[in-house]
Amino acid sequence: MAPLTISQIQAIKEHMTHDDSVLTKKFKAKKTPYFTLSISLNELDDYLNEGWEEVSRSKYKAKIQKLKPAGVKFEDDIWCMFYNLGFRHLNYDEKLVVQWGDNPEDKHQLDVVAIGEEAIFVVECKATENIKQASFKKDIDDMRLYKDGVMKALRQIYGEGKKVKFVFATRNYTFAEGCEDEKRLAENKIFQFTDNTYDYVNSLIKSYRSTVIYQFYGLMFRHERINSDKIRIPALKGTMGGHTYYMLSIEPATLLKIGFVLHRTRVNTQITMPTYQRLLIPSRLKGIREFIDKKNGYFPNSVIINFDNSERKNRIQFDLASGGSDDTRTKLGYLTIPNAYCIAYIIDGQHRVYGYAGSKYKDTNTIPVVAFDGLPSDEQLRIFMDINEHQKAVSPSLRLDLNEDLNWESPHLDSRLKALRSSIIKQLGRDNSSVLARKIAIGEDTAKLQLKPFDTALSKSSLLPKATKKEFTDHTDVCLYNTNCVEHNKAMLDAQKRISNLIKDCYAHVYYKMIDEHKEEYETFIESNRGTYAFVSLIASLNEHLIQCNRLSQKSSTKEQVDSMAPYFDVLINYLCNMPIDDQTQIRLIKGQGADTLWLGMYQNAIHKQIPEYNPHGLEAWLEKQDKGLQEDGKECGRQIEKHIKVRILNKLEELYGETWENKVMKVKGRCFQRMDDNEDIDNQDWTDLMNLQDYKEIIESNWSVKKDDESFVTFEKEFAIPVSDSFKTKTDKLKWINDLISYSKAWTTTKGRALSQAEVNEMKSILQSLVPTEEFE
Repeated sequence: MAPLTISQIQAIKEHMTHDDSVLTKKFKAKKTPYFTLSISLNELDDYLNEGWEEVSRSKYKAKIQKLKPAGVKFEDDIWCMFYNLGFRHLNYDEKLVVQWGDNPEDKHQLDVVAIGEEAIFVVECKATENIKQASFKKDIDDMRLYKDGVMKALRQIYGEGKKVKFVFATRNYTFAEGCEDEKRLAENKIFQFTDNTYDYVNSLIKSYRSTVIYQFYGLMFRHERINSDKIRIPALKGTMGGHTYYMLSIEPATLLKIGFVLHRTRVNTQITMPTYQRLLIPSRLKGIREFIDKKNGYFPNSVIINFDNSERKNRIQFDLASGGSDDTRTKLGYLTIPNAYCIAYIIDGQHRVYGYAGSKYKDTNTIPVVAFDGLPSDEQLRIFMDINEHQKAVSPSLRLDLNEDLNWESPHLDSRLKALRSSIIKQLGRDNSSVLARKIAIGEDTAKLQLKPFDTALSKSSLLPKATKKEFTDHTDVCLYNTNCVEHNKAMLDAQKRISNLIKDCYAHVYYKMIDEHKEEYETFIESNRGTYAFVSLIASLNEHLIQCNRLSQKSSTKEQVDSMAPYFDVLINYLCNMPIDDQTQIRLIKGQGADTLWLGMYQNAIHKQIPEYNPHGLEAWLEKQDKGLQEDGKECGRQIEKHIKVRILNKLEELYGETWENKVMKVKGRCFQRMDDNEDIDNQDWTDLMNLQDYKEIIESNWSVKKDDESFVTFEKEFAIPVSDSFKTKTDKLKWINDLISYSKAWTTTKGRALSQAEVNEMKSILQSLVPTEEFE
C-alpha cells in the first residue's frame, strides 16, 4: 500500500483528539447508558413518540434521554475503558475511516482507536442485547484483510516504532471452546476480547488505578518483545528443592514491564497460564508508594518470580563470571533476560513491585529478587499457598477455586474429587455457551453467584461418588464418574465434561422457559445463591431416580438426560411461577443452614405431588419434619423424658449415698451453678433444675456398676439400660438411647429448635415408656 497522502492523514486526524477538555466531555457522555438531549418544549411530543423519555424541564426547555443501542453502548464502554486505562489520544467519534489498500474502496471504519506511548490499539466491537451464539467468520476475515494496511497507516501518522494490537471485542456473544472463530483470531494474532476480558480489565482499573497499564500491556502483548535490547544483570545461581533459582537485584521499572501477576480470574481462552494471585488492594498500594517516596522506605525481603521458559526465544541465559569460587555450589555470573512482556510471573511481592509504579524511585532503586526458571505451575501455586498461609488469609472462595490445581494429581480419591468439583464449577462459569457464563464468582472475580453453594451441592449429591482416601464408598451405581476407570485423569476429565454439560443444559432448559414472562421468579428461585444448592441437588436426585427406574443409565448422553428430566422441570417451573403465598413466605424468610434443605425439600415435594413415583431419598423424612403436630408431640415427649430421668437419678443417688449424695456429683453441681451465674433470668431455683441430659449421662456412666449391700437395690445399669436398637450387649449399646436424646434435645431446649422425624419421635416414646410405669404413661 502506498503511503497516505497529506489529505488522508488530515482526514484521520480530524476524527482523533488528544485535547483533555474534549476527552473529558466525551468520557462523561460515553459512560452513561443514555443519549441525552436538551430540546424546546414544543418538540417534546415528537421525541416522546420516538421512544425518548423526559427527565426534567424548565420554563422553555426539556431534558430527555433514550437508552443507547447495545452496539453503541458497547463501543462507548470500550472507549471509556481505554480512557480509564490512561489513554489520552482516542478517536473523537464513530466516523473514523482508514484507507488500508490501494483501491478506492479499500477503506474501513474503525470503532475504537487508542494511541499510547508504546502502542496503538484498534478495536472492532460486536454486541447484542441478549446472550446468543454467532459466527464471525466474515468479520474476522475482513479484519485480516485490512489489518496490515491499517497498521501501516497508523504507524505513518503516530510513529513507526509503535506496536499495534488489533482487538476483536464482543458482548453477550458466546463462543464454544476451541471453535473456528477462536482459532481464526489466534492464527491472525488478533486479541479475543470477551465479556470476561472486559470485566477483568475493569477490575484491574479499580485495583491498580494509575499503575494498571503495566498489567494491561502484559495481558495484550504476552511474550512479545518490548524492544530488541536485552537485560543483563549480575546474579547468583543456585538450586533449591530440586529447582534452579537466581538471586539478583533489578530496577522496579524493568520488572514492571517484563512482569505479570497471574490473577485467579477469567480473561479469555487465549490465556492459558496457571493462575493463583489475588487482586491488589488500592489502599495498600498507595501506602507503599508513600512509604517509599515520603519516608525513603525500602523492603529488604525478596520479591519471588518465575521466568516463563515455554518459548525458546524468551528464555533467560546465565553466563558464569570469570574467577568464580569452587568452595560453594552457588555460581556467580550474569543473567541475560529477554526484554519482553509477561515473561516474569510475580509469585510473591506484587504490592511491593507495583508500589514503585508511581514512585520517583522506580528507575533508580533496585529491589532484591529470587527468580525461578521454568517452575511448574503446581510448584508456583504451592509457594503462593505456603507464603500466604501465615500472612493474609486466602479467601474461602479462592481456596475452593485453587482445589483443582492443588488436588487434581493427588494420590487420595477424596482430594481428587475436591479438585473435580472445583473444575466442574469453573467450567460452568467460563463456558461462554452457558447461561451461567460470568455469573459465578470464581477466584478473584465478583459475580452474582458464589462458588460455595455449587460445591456444597456437588459434594452432597450423587452426581459424584463418595470416597475415602483409598476407596469409593457410595453412589457408584448412579454417579456420572467412571469408578472402574484406572486412569484417574481420564475419568475426571470425562466426569467434568458430562456433569458440567448436564448442569449447564438443565439451567438452560429452565432459563429459556422462564426468562421472558417469569424472569423475577427465575432469578429468585433458580439463579440465586439459595436456589443454587436446591437446583443442583434436584438435578442430581432426578438423575438418580431416572437411573434407578431404568429410564437412564450412567452412560446416557446429556440430551437423553435433559429430555428425560424435562417433564419434572416443567412441574417445578409451574410451581415456582404460581407458588402459594404461605410457601413464598416460608421460603423467603428462612435463614441459616436450614434454608438449603427447606428449598430443596419444597422443590422435590412440588414435583412429588404431581409425579408420585418421584420420591427421592430423604423427602419423606423432610416432610415429617414439616409436620407441626409431630414436632409438638416430640418436644413434649422430650420434656417428659428429662423430667422423669431427673427424678429417677436423684432418688437413685440418695438411695445409694444417703445425705452425702451431692458430694458424688460435685462437677455436675459446679456446672449448674455456673449456668445460674451466666443466666440473670434464673432466680430462686434449685441447682438440680439446671441439670441437662449430658449431666444425667455422666452420672449414669460414673455409677453404672456401683452396688449396695441391700440385695433389693437395683443398679444404675439395670435401671437405665434401655434398648433402642437390635444390638444390646455393650455399655455403649445400652446407653445409646441417652446419646440419641442428646442429639435430639435441641428440638425442645432451644428457641431455634431441631426438626424431628417420625422415627425419632417413635424412639422417644419408647424411651418414655421404659422410664414411666405403663399406667402412669397412659
